[in-house]
Amino acid sequence: MTSATLIENRAVYTPPSDYRLTAFGLMRSEWTKFWSLRSSWIVLVCAALFGAGIAVAVSADYSANYDPSADGFGMAPGDVLFGFLLSGVFIAVLGALFITGEYTTGSIRSTMSAAPRRTGVLWAKAAVFAAVVVGVYSAVVLATFYGTQAILSGTDLGGASLSDATTLRVLTGYVATIAYLGLLGLALGAILRNSAGSIAFYIGVIMILPQLATMLPWQWVADAVPYTPGEVVNTLSMSDTAGANLTLGESWTWMGIWIVVTFGLAAVLLRRRDV
Repeated sequence: MTSATLIENRAVYTPPSDYRLTAFGLMRSEWTKFWSLRSSWIVLVCAALFGAGIAVAVSADYSANYDPSADGFGMAPGDVLFGFLLSGVFIAVLGALFITGEYTTGSIRSTMSAAPRRTGVLWAKAAVFAAVVVGVYSAVVLATFYGTQAILSGTDLGGASLSDATTLRVLTGYVATIAYLGLLGLALGAILRNSAGSIAFYIGVIMILPQLATMLPWQWVADAVPYTPGEVVNTLSMSDTAGANLTLGESWTWMGIWIVVTFGLAAVLLRRRDV
């Protein structure tokens, strides 16, 4: 009597000889991942409704209580869209979830096996995420602007046009701010690799800590706060930048610096740590 012994042989995947990983292929993969997640749709819709809803509510209230002698309380047509700055929190959270979700499910191992250089995945995620946010929010901000202008017709804030350089700059600033905050959340997610930790760090350190720091009795702290990651964008959405802590050029420069710093750190850690 003989017995058979089963020997487990691991299947080894051998890619085709003409297989070549490209930047376009990585971006197409990340595009598919983004739109296949239910959280992407939910957060984008919630953020859009939140920003647009506040703008419509403020415009309706202003129009209903309009007093010609008040001269708009120093407001400008684009100022009623300030709700989009608050909706940036949603986009930052979505950015973090876009990468931490893969660490939570463990699918990051498959992703990095397919792209062993790793950093290409990070750049692809950033490119896809930025393209989606800029595209969606350009449309939402523009539609909200025309909607609020219809509500504000007959007031001193009505009649604004995109041909006005200030109005166009402010609307562009809203979109750029949201995209920047989303990319910041994505970089934090890549660094911390934990959804709850990334969200807590963003809200606690990026949003709340600078506000608390201004209450400290040291002038050098107050002078440094405008240069923190969450504060450098404030000038972009201001109609009147005369009293801003940073000029427009400085805001754009520091946004670029923080993006380079955070994504640079994320790339280094991605290559050095196990997934």
